Amino acid sequence: MALLAGPVSIGISVSLLTAGTAHGAELSCGGQPPVENVLVDGTSACGVRTDATSNAFAHALDAVAFARADVGGSAVGLAQGGAVAAAETASGQVGALAFGHNAVSIVSPDPGAVAVALSLAPGQTFVGTASEGVRCDAGAGLALNLTTGQNCLSDGATTWRSGVASPR
Repeated sequence: MALLAGPVSIGISVSLLTAGTAHGAELSCGGQPPVENVLVDGTSACGVRTDATSNAFAHALDAVAFARADVGGSAVGLAQGGAVAAAETASGQVGALAFGHNAVSIVSPDPGAVAVALSLAPGQTFVGTASEGVRCDAGAGLALNLTTGQNCLSDGATTWRSGVASPR
C-alpha cells in the first residue's frame, strides 16, 4: 500500500490545483475485503471490487472512478470534474488518476505489475499488458508501467515514449 501513497499524493495535489467547478456528488468507495461496492449520485459514480486478499479504493467528484484488485493486489482510482479513472490488477499495485472534463486514465496491466496513469483534461492515458503497451493521447498525461519499463509523457502537443515500443 505504501507504493500507492505516491500516486495518491499526486492526485490530491493535482485536485487542489485544478480549477474546480464541480457540481456533482463526492463519492468514496472502499471497505474491508472482500468487497463489492458501487455508488451513483447524479454525475458521480464510484465502484470497487476485491477478493479477500486485496485492497481497492475509488474516489469520484463529479466524475467516475473504479478500482478492482484480486490475488493480493492493490488498486486506486481517483477522478474529478468530468473525468474517468479505472484501475484493475491481479497481484499488482496500480493507480489511475484523471482530472478535468474528458480526461480518461485506464490501467489494466499484466498480473503482478506496478503501474500508474495520470491524465489532465482532455488527456487520455492507458497502461495495458506488456503487449498492449502504454498510450498518452489528446492532452497532458503520464503512463508508467514500472514492471516492463514502458512509459509515455505528453504535454498535449508532444508525446515522449521510452521503454519497450508501444503500439500506435
